[in-house]
Amino acid sequence: MKVRIKQKRKEAGLSQDALAKQVGVTKGAISQWEQGATNPSGQNLYSLAKALRVTAEWLLNGGEQQAARPATEDELILHEPEFVDEDTPLRADEVEIPYFREVEMAAGDGRTQVIENHGVYMRFSLARLMKAGVDPKQAACATVTGDSMEPIIVDGCPIGIDKSCRSITDGKIYALDHGGMLRVKRLYRLPLGRMRVVSDNHIEYPEEVYTLGDPDAPKIIGRVFWWEVFA
Repeated sequence: MKVRIKQKRKEAGLSQDALAKQVGVTKGAISQWEQGATNPSGQNLYSLAKALRVTAEWLLNGGEQQAARPATEDELILHEPEFVDEDTPLRADEVEIPYFREVEMAAGDGRTQVIENHGVYMRFSLARLMKAGVDPKQAACATVTGDSMEPIIVDGCPIGIDKSCRSITDGKIYALDHGGMLRVKRLYRLPLGRMRVVSDNHIEYPEEVYTLGDPDAPKIIGRVFWWEVFA
């Protein structure tokens, strides 16, 4: 890895100090990486790859060089997600992302709220997040409940959410906080600041229409960029 980091830094015409500023680390950290004394991991690896305009996977493993690719409009199917709730060390090519869930509010009246639970998280391949164009700092996950999105997303499926993507692209799938209920739906824009909320299982779940910003309208948590369907 040390040779690839130094090679790409020089090709980019960057000093160690300039690269350090882009990555958000010290010049000493860059020097250690290039000497092989330590290796970048987690968010630092993602930021370094972005600054050098390569993939984290190439920095880690070498091989045929691939430039970092922007996000695409198609949902990316990742594989082998791993839920973690113990102190197992992260690998260099992994990041952990927080988990959204519904919890009962303290009043005890049966009402719920959607929170980002940092006690349970999911591990993702850093390189795969990069290929999806998702910043690890903006990634989260959740579990779908119910059959409203079948047959595409079934009950119990884990999903990945890009919290930075809250503007509506017609037909894309979004995670929503609707009055304390975590919902997953396709969204479509309508005139006059309204939106359609559509289930894939439209026979049992008719579409809904809301005005954005209304108190009873769902709040967009982010776009769903990945889901896993278990056989």
